[in-house]
Amino acid sequence: MLYHCHVQTAQHFMMGLSGLFIVEENQPDNWVQTFNIGAGQVRHPSVAVKKSYSQEYDLHYQSVDKNLAQIIQNANDPRLIAQRMARDYNMNESFENYFMLNGRSFPYTLRDGMIIAEENENIKLHIANLQRSSIALHLHGHKATVTALDGVDQPAGLQVTRDVFDIAPAQRTDVLLQTKNNGLNSYGPGLWMFHDHVPTGTTTDGMEPGGNIAILAYKSYLDEQGMPKMHDELFDQVFSKDYYAKKVAVWGFGDFAPLLGDAGLIAPNYLQIIIFGLVAGLIIGLLVFSVLVYKRKQQQ
Repeated sequence: MLYHCHVQTAQHFMMGLSGLFIVEENQPDNWVQTFNIGAGQVRHPSVAVKKSYSQEYDLHYQSVDKNLAQIIQNANDPRLIAQRMARDYNMNESFENYFMLNGRSFPYTLRDGMIIAEENENIKLHIANLQRSSIALHLHGHKATVTALDGVDQPAGLQVTRDVFDIAPAQRTDVLLQTKNNGLNSYGPGLWMFHDHVPTGTTTDGMEPGGNIAILAYKSYLDEQGMPKMHDELFDQVFSKDYYAKKVAVWGFGDFAPLLGDAGLIAPNYLQIIIFGLVAGLIIGLLVFSVLVYKRKQQQ
């Protein structure tokens, strides 16, 4: 089930006052996790879930309009905040600048938003779209099966297996993710992205990669700190504030930097300039000397 604020719903919904209620079947010794904070992994699944699944994750998608979010940062008088939020701010002119999974945008989803798997697992995903726009959730390297919509189990004949899931605002979808390497459910172990395939969903205030990009990581592809074994250059780039402040060229790293970095003046090679000047001066001097010698010979 979905919950959200019903006071100034449009504004408060977009500012994050929303979430999920997960109702589990009542069974003996059913010590369920009552509150799921960060990362999405349900660390203590219910008895019923354990019978069919090896793991369970909550995936909570949200978006933020930075103009709306900045209202409460730019004033400390509640009267001014109320005026700017309720009367000055126009929801019909709102725009989504930030896209998050479980409260984080990439690259911090690598820390708090990964699905960590091993081969031959059945993983239950609770997916909720609590952003203003629809999402097209795409799983790389896997095809998962929709088992429930809006809290209602789907009959076997209506369970669809696919790798892109259209989820409308406020819609909830339960998905069975199988990691059996059979060419259908999974294409094998690795680091597989999953993200919104609406182009804006993978951006952070217009910069990419960002947004709700996350990783389905097999344990053998994680390092000792639990981080995915990826290109170190990418980490250096995306964990930089300057990159998302648009102060750094997208391809301004490594071998591509001379060709695709920021345009600008090339730093002069002073040694070459000095040598060129000396050689050019010597040649010109020899030419002038030769001309003078020739003229003197003509006069004689």
